[in-house]
Amino acid sequence: MGRIDDALQILAATDDGTERALQLAGLISTLFKIKGVSLVITGQLAYDSYASTSSEYPEVEMAVFAGEFAPRAVLEIMRGQLYGKGSLYRWLVAGVAVHFLHDIAIARRELCREFTTNHGVVKLLPVEEMTANYILASVYPDIDPVAHHRAHLLLINGLAETFQMDWPALHALCHRPDYRVGEELARMRLAAKKEVDAMGMEPDRVGETGPLPSITAATEAETLPGSPESPAPVEGDEAKVAAPPPEPRVVGDASLPA
Repeated sequence: MGRIDDALQILAATDDGTERALQLAGLISTLFKIKGVSLVITGQLAYDSYASTSSEYPEVEMAVFAGEFAPRAVLEIMRGQLYGKGSLYRWLVAGVAVHFLHDIAIARRELCREFTTNHGVVKLLPVEEMTANYILASVYPDIDPVAHHRAHLLLINGLAETFQMDWPALHALCHRPDYRVGEELARMRLAAKKEVDAMGMEPDRVGETGPLPSITAATEAETLPGSPESPAPVEGDEAKVAAPPPEPRVVGDASLPA
């Protein structure tokens, strides 16, 4: 029995569906990487990985990040090596649905995170873009409580440093002309910060929790912590210098639940 067969047996014995989906994504990513194709996890599994949630019916949704998604290579991997049932874009492997997207727009490709699984490294869609999308969907064209709740959980985990949120990038995305949800971001971040404080979670190291300034891509560098334009947090009459942020952590380290 080969290593792939061993991995499939381990996956089949994994009771947690979300964990099984994430580990399967690691195996699929490794096999496609051998063929020169880099994949990125999108959709529900990416959200669950950042928000520390789980789905009742988890699935693997992936898109091509780099390389050519050749039909023969797909069939060789998905049917020949993983014994999947399906055809090209939709499969069932180890009891988990797998869906390959034709393409996906990623504005800030450098913000994709890597998560190490037992069967290989996976790439996750940038959490900043997911958060901005959920904030927009929560208010436009109508109020959407589900999108609001999802954005709220991502903001909570970002403020608690479950993962390292790139706040200037998130602010810039929300202030783009095609989003225009900067005020909504400020209100939702303040609400999330209050909840983080109430739960006694890791303090927000980004700065003040009041309304955030309008930021555009051209002026993003001016808003970074420590720049002349960035106000220092104030407590009472004395300004306090913020502690240096912790070393960045990969979103997939052992401290982040699957």
